[in-house]
Amino acid sequence: MRAAIARIEAGVPAAEVRAMRIGTVTPGPSPRRPGAARRGKRLVPLGSEGLDGLLGGGLRAGALHEIVPETARDEAAASGFALAMASRCLAGGGMLIWIVDDRAASESGDPYRPGLQAHGLDPDRMIVVRTHGADQTLWALEEALRAGAFTVLAELWGGQHYGLAPSRRLVLAARARGGTGLLLHAGLPGAATLSSGSETRFAVAAHPSPHLASAGGRMPIPGQAVFGVRLDKLRNAATDFDTSRIHPLVWTPEQRCFHDHDLSLGVAFSSADRSPEAARPRPQAQRRAKR
Repeated sequence: MRAAIARIEAGVPAAEVRAMRIGTVTPGPSPRRPGAARRGKRLVPLGSEGLDGLLGGGLRAGALHEIVPETARDEAAASGFALAMASRCLAGGGMLIWIVDDRAASESGDPYRPGLQAHGLDPDRMIVVRTHGADQTLWALEEALRAGAFTVLAELWGGQHYGLAPSRRLVLAARARGGTGLLLHAGLPGAATLSSGSETRFAVAAHPSPHLASAGGRMPIPGQAVFGVRLDKLRNAATDFDTSRIHPLVWTPEQRCFHDHDLSLGVAFSSADRSPEAARPRPQAQRRAKR
């Protein structure tokens, strides 16, 4: 993993940096970079006035942040929000290490380059690591943070190997090198009983998105992605906050930024995508209606 990071930082073409299996990575000492500890105090504004206000100005770098789906039906929304947050952390440059558990990949699929680009992520500045089980995922996340990676996103399936002690190791690794750890709890909706040392925890649900007009004035097409985000945990919060408040956030991939959802929602058309002429009752149906 460290060799792949070094090759990307040295400008080696992305085609030559291949995704790795965890079995090929061996632990070793991590060289310390000057000024890494100072990066942990950096804040990354998300773009939402409400959330940034609660967070004291933005997401704190050099810390561990958790993302959980609100319900089992919101796992795709939580995954999209985690990737959008990773893209936001990379807006000022840097690289992303994306650690994917085999179980999570079997449920949600493998990374798709055009989709990542449409979501605001540069696949050429990304390393994908596949792991076999939660224990390897946590080890890879800790090693990536200790290696000095700017942003690390890990998908962890289940919570049987995760708790206060493992999370503290991740917090210390992120704090020491100034990297930002994003831990997506796949397959663990709500995570109400989860105990950890993370800086924040965001519970994410799907939210209606604004519609865009389609050609010919037919059924509208989906617009920008919108997430219903609830701040479930914030360590050392300056003031008390309402953990039940939902913040609807619109993700703008072109700007790689969130903003508060203040767009009016269009009225959904009928479920059938057909012309007005096709929607009119047929003569036979009219005769039946008169009987």
